[in-house]
Amino acid sequence: MKFINSITLLVLLFESQYSFGKSVPKGSTDLLTAENGITDTFTYKNVTYTNYTKEKRASVQTIAPKIKLSPVDFTLIEDKKVKASLYIDKNDSEYDGISIIAEALKADIARVTGESVDKEGKASNSSNGLKIITNSSQLSGKMIIAGTFGAKGNDVINQLIDNGKIDVSNLKGRWESYQMQVIKNPINGVSEALVIVGSDKRGTLYGMFHISEMMGVSPWVWWSDVTPTVQSNVVLPGEECNIISKEPSIKYRGIFLNDEAPSLTTWTDKRYGGRNQYFYAQVYELLIRLKANYLWPAMWGDIFSEGGRGDKLANARLADQYGIVMGTSHHEPLYRAGNEWGGYYRNDLGMTSAQAWNLYNIPGQQGYNQRVNQKIEEFWSSGVSRNKAFENICTVGMRGENDSTLPAANNPPKYAELLNYIIKTQKGILAKQNDKNPTQIVIYKEVEDAWYAGQLYNKDAMKDTYAMFCDDNWAYIRTLPTLDQQKTVAGLGMYYHFDYVGAPKSYTWVQNTQVSTIWDQMSISYDYGIDDVWIANVGDLKPMELDISYFLDLAYDYEYLGVEGHKHIDEYQKNWARQQFSKKDGSGLTDEQCDEVASLIARYLDLESKRVVEHVLYNTANTCSDMYSVDNYREALDILEECEDIMSRTEALYAKVPNDLKAAFYQLVYYPAMAVPNVLRIQIYAALNNKFAGLGFMIANKYAQLCKDAIALDNQLFNDYNNKMPGNAEGGKKWQGMISCGQNYHIGLQAWDRDSGRLPSVRNVNSNNSNAMNVMVESITNSFKSAVTSGEAKLPTFYYVSDETYEVKLLTKGSSYNFQATTDANWIKISTTKNGEATNTLKGSVNPDQSIFVSIDWSKIVPDMFKEVTVTNSSSSENSSSSSSSSSSEPKIYYEDATSEPSEPSETTTTTTTTTKNYNVSPTTVNGKIQITSGNTTIRVAVQAVVESHGDLSRTYVMHNGYATIDVANYHKLVDGKGKTNAGNVVDNKMIIIPDNGKYGTALRTSSSTITYEKESDLANAPYAEYKVYVPEDGTYNLQSQFNPTSNLTYGKVRLRYGISIDEGRIDIINSIVNNYLAGTWKQGTWSSDIENHSRRSNKGNISLKKGVHTIRYYQCDPNLALIRMTLHKGNLATVYGSPEESGFIN
Repeated sequence: MKFINSITLLVLLFESQYSFGKSVPKGSTDLLTAENGITDTFTYKNVTYTNYTKEKRASVQTIAPKIKLSPVDFTLIEDKKVKASLYIDKNDSEYDGISIIAEALKADIARVTGESVDKEGKASNSSNGLKIITNSSQLSGKMIIAGTFGAKGNDVINQLIDNGKIDVSNLKGRWESYQMQVIKNPINGVSEALVIVGSDKRGTLYGMFHISEMMGVSPWVWWSDVTPTVQSNVVLPGEECNIISKEPSIKYRGIFLNDEAPSLTTWTDKRYGGRNQYFYAQVYELLIRLKANYLWPAMWGDIFSEGGRGDKLANARLADQYGIVMGTSHHEPLYRAGNEWGGYYRNDLGMTSAQAWNLYNIPGQQGYNQRVNQKIEEFWSSGVSRNKAFENICTVGMRGENDSTLPAANNPPKYAELLNYIIKTQKGILAKQNDKNPTQIVIYKEVEDAWYAGQLYNKDAMKDTYAMFCDDNWAYIRTLPTLDQQKTVAGLGMYYHFDYVGAPKSYTWVQNTQVSTIWDQMSISYDYGIDDVWIANVGDLKPMELDISYFLDLAYDYEYLGVEGHKHIDEYQKNWARQQFSKKDGSGLTDEQCDEVASLIARYLDLESKRVVEHVLYNTANTCSDMYSVDNYREALDILEECEDIMSRTEALYAKVPNDLKAAFYQLVYYPAMAVPNVLRIQIYAALNNKFAGLGFMIANKYAQLCKDAIALDNQLFNDYNNKMPGNAEGGKKWQGMISCGQNYHIGLQAWDRDSGRLPSVRNVNSNNSNAMNVMVESITNSFKSAVTSGEAKLPTFYYVSDETYEVKLLTKGSSYNFQATTDANWIKISTTKNGEATNTLKGSVNPDQSIFVSIDWSKIVPDMFKEVTVTNSSSSENSSSSSSSSSSEPKIYYEDATSEPSEPSETTTTTTTTTKNYNVSPTTVNGKIQITSGNTTIRVAVQAVVESHGDLSRTYVMHNGYATIDVANYHKLVDGKGKTNAGNVVDNKMIIIPDNGKYGTALRTSSSTITYEKESDLANAPYAEYKVYVPEDGTYNLQSQFNPTSNLTYGKVRLRYGISIDEGRIDIINSIVNNYLAGTWKQGTWSSDIENHSRRSNKGNISLKKGVHTIRYYQCDPNLALIRMTLHKGNLATVYGSPEESGFIN
């Protein structure tokens, strides 16, 4: 729940925590009064909070925004000497955590002044460093004063409040907020003070680390060795050190360390001797730096609350000092780790621990065993006794031992009754021990059936319990609560995954979730009331740095990053790169190089979003079930080119990284951006090897060697990360063992077992000693499958609109030979590399192959190929807010550039002149040949170039070779609409483009995620995207649509429907999922296939079209459906993993 002060609060000025944008309030009112739904108050650690019911929260502004105070700069460092001391009060009730972060701030300042810190990031005392004092009589000169306020707060801060030096009336009652303010002559002997007042412990700690942020210290300073700029002088800017911070958007925001063996366990065993307090101190500090507050600890082989060194409870005790709220995972009730029951039980009831656990039942029910219930309740009770003193969210409910299913789950209503009894019993145990921490049940896997089919949401036990919903383990939401269900619980949460071990396949190696997917799915969750608890399964924590940052930043400032957050994705990624690699003195990477960092990360994540690279299997190239096609539409070859380009750009940028940032760059960019495409190269090289070995060509040996080289590079990257980290990371061994997922974990996974990987097999071809020339030409399908040794071959037709490049391969089955290639027309260009300098004549040697890339110089065929056009952009004076709230029934229509989101109306008019390709030209067809000679052999390759006249068509696809593949961002127009939400309100709705998303780079969905259009007549006012396609001949066509593998949000409604209208005709509503579709279970073959393929296909057939331009209108009928590609085709498409490449587009 959200909590704010019950007094009237008028917010006059607010801004986002982020310097690059403004915050948008949740709700429509800034004036908060006691009449807006307050039902009660409660006090936690000396602070009173006001509680809003679920029913009222949607109608009030519950997130207090950032307030800017009068700006006054504060000089912190001069000539590498810290000018201010830090005062913290030992009598402050939160001194335990404040004193820890004071030492961390001291270390950050030491880093900035160029002084050394030890390997755990601690700074020693220095005459030039930050001095920490706890005796108020020692205050003098310039000071930083940090603490809480009130009866148990910082005595000096209370004095400043009492004397009117600082007004905290707008801070009172805020959750995890701080007021930072520069005050001149605050008390006797102090000339100037930077005062940090926290509304609570975490608010104070966030405020202290805000100084680190202003100095340019990354939250990943220790965890990724991000070295800050050494600065002689640091002045904290007044506009950032005189503020009241916003409240976090989501109350509890955290991570789950899971699937931690072998990587995290290997590293922590080597460094700390296990997952003890010395390890967790680094985790807690990172969470505070990221403004998070919640953690599920590693639990595969550990007992968190007994894992401390010297003090078994040290892990939990230290978490409470840092202000970290601890929890346990979905199958670990009442603070008990998953593997504790087996040790506690000791088989003293004559049955195994699992048998005993499964027998827990309601008294009087069949199978009830009083001794079993008593034993388990004693187990729970002792867990509460151990952990109740700390701030926790207590998991309640019951699943099978060690993340399995209870037998009762086979009957959801019975299971719901059992869970109701269990939770009430567990709450009784908590109440008996006076444990007032929030409780939470996780609606994971089989619990979902109990929640819905068994109506667990309607049981008494849920009235004051958080309900945490879940994704499908692959970052796509399963189901979300109805409005009525949202009112039956204390709050709502989401358990999200960046890592998973289980069926159909595990993924635990590197970061593979796109930032845009996190926004897409978590924003939908937020729209369904899930704004109390967010937690992400982050595996080993490294290397998930970007995803963790974005997830937690989104949770902290949803008002900026979440509301229309698709517009900020690119901006966020670039700013995150700057946070790590840009330096104030210019010694880091430039802004342009940081943008390249963001691009490289996005591009390797795009590869992972086509198919998790661990799951690509070379030996399925024929079926394309787990592999890109090496025969059709140049699919595998295009992927290979992308891999090579990412790797070459990464190498080039790495060479420019200064030495003190090389370790950070290696971890955050170099390793994943090299290793991910390299694993794909291993599989593609193996597939090409097997293809050409079957044809007897010596090029097979080349691909075999390339495959082996790529395997060797994978080993090198693995070893360098663990043992030879570049830069200054403890002699290269700081992260020894952190990447322990070897090749059997990340190459060629055969099954769900995450160590089921297998290296591909390659084979060599023996020479037949012939030097005969063999020529293969690319074709649209069945490419490079047969060779010509004499006579003539023919390339596919080249079209003016699509401007193709095709490949000719010269091969040998034996020894090398020389060749010469000559064109007979000046419009035919040939080159030995795809983007190399084109010419009309080539000479060279074939050993074992030589590629000739053929393209067309259209200017030699079309004299008026280019034309100048004048573009005028003008609009009315409406601003975006008035436009969006207009009551006009007229739809808003956007004709937009493919790379951008529809822009809001502007008050200006601009006129520009540009040169563009001219499509209103005379049609013509020309033919030519490439003559290739070797010795006495001459082979001619026919080349045909076709110029079609398409008049003044705009933003239209042109079909060639029997298909037109449509990128969803290249719409002809988007039309806004309206719809009725699940609350019954009629609101504006529009189509939005999500960048860097899905299998093909962009996705299309509606802005509202709570509107359903039930029938065709409802779609009359719905938004739609319109695409135009030119078809070259009359015929019957099919339309294949591909979607992200999302799930139906409403339990029991197995449907994700969309509408298609051809040429403004009737709208056909099509369900994209099968009748028995069920997300998150490997037993449902369709879901398993969809999720592994990262897409879902749906078809509309028997479309009768005449030659000419046709219109396709796409409507989204159900929430959580995202279109990623459409292909209009005649006849059947060839077998391919994804789709044919995007077709020619007249922009």
